[in-house]
Amino acid sequence: MRNHDDINLAEKFAAAQDWWRGAGVDYDFTDEAMPLLADEEEAAPTPLVKQAAAEDKAEEPPAPKLSATDLPDELPAFREWWMGADNPFSAPASSCIPPRGEAGAPVMVVVPMPEAGDSDMLLSGVQGLLVGNILRAIGIDPDAAYLASALPAHMPLPDFEALGREGLGAALTQHIQLAQPQRVLLLGSKLPGLLGHDPSSPPESLTDIGGTKTLATFAPDRLLDHARQRARLWKRLLQWTNAA
Repeated sequence: MRNHDDINLAEKFAAAQDWWRGAGVDYDFTDEAMPLLADEEEAAPTPLVKQAAAEDKAEEPPAPKLSATDLPDELPAFREWWMGADNPFSAPASSCIPPRGEAGAPVMVVVPMPEAGDSDMLLSGVQGLLVGNILRAIGIDPDAAYLASALPAHMPLPDFEALGREGLGAALTQHIQLAQPQRVLLLGSKLPGLLGHDPSSPPESLTDIGGTKTLATFAPDRLLDHARQRARLWKRLLQWTNAA
């Protein structure tokens, strides 16, 4: 008669695990739950995998497409560059819209991009009517203002944060400096960020660009859709012009 069976120790241990698992007793409930019969965990990453992951995290962000040193230092040359193929943010020539106005204007109005229907002239539609009315309300002939856009062509849902990292802010900053306006009216809540304004601060808290008095508010399409924002802008414009 045999006094032992043919089941080895590993098989007995596995059978005991299956029994306890089947009985629903797979945790030891102390202060914190601790799995006793947990499934196998995924294999821990090897040192080489960890090293590769660390290198990916430490990888430098891609270089911007544009820097201040790439830009013309005179307004006529800048406007020519703005419409040309060297501008990394340009679109087909038929889509790019040039700025309007002369250097030293009493106010420079900057919008995020041309209107969808613009073809030969910036702000030729309803947004342009709004901008013209704003300028007349503060006593400025629209033809005397300098009108510009941050992007040279209309773009559906542009990511201005990404565009800023690519150098769009450098182009806008240079444009404002070369235009030398007496004041700047930024119509777009994303525009202050392009100019280095702290993104954690309200866009309207930007009141100065290189020593030039500035007022920042919502983009024309947002103002057209919200009467309250137009009323609030009117009050801010009165304060802005009275502070001259």
